[in-house]
Amino acid sequence: MPSVRSTLIFGASLVGAGAIAVLGGAGSASADTSCGLLNAPTNCGLLNGGVFNTGVGNNIGDAGAGGFNQGILNNGSFNQGVGNNLLAPGGLNQGILNQGIGNNGVLNLGLGNVGIANIGAANNGLLNVGTGHSGILGGVIPGH
Repeated sequence: MPSVRSTLIFGASLVGAGAIAVLGGAGSASADTSCGLLNAPTNCGLLNGGVFNTGVGNNIGDAGAGGFNQGILNNGSFNQGVGNNLLAPGGLNQGILNQGIGNNGVLNLGLGNVGIANIGAANNGLLNVGTGHSGILGGVIPGH
């Protein structure tokens, strides 16, 4: 997990440095209907694309498609947290670096996973692969 934490800190630092550089050159906030700085209209925070986002850098990696995100660097729609759906469209994720739809936790990939590093659908726990596993290493170790 230290590498994930380092990646998140680096990413947040990069977004912050970019914002400072842009603001330093611009000298003023954008004139749109949003609150905050350098947002697309209807957003609140800093450097948000899409619509109705709150936070920093939401919907900037998906050409502004999506919205209603809260947090840092979320793509897609209705995500809360940091770096959800960075690779492809998705939504309704809560947590850190989840990819897909309806995941809750850290590094989940797929649909409706809860926990850490689950891949597939409806898994609950740690490092489960497949569908409907609970606990640790379900679908990875025979009989679990």
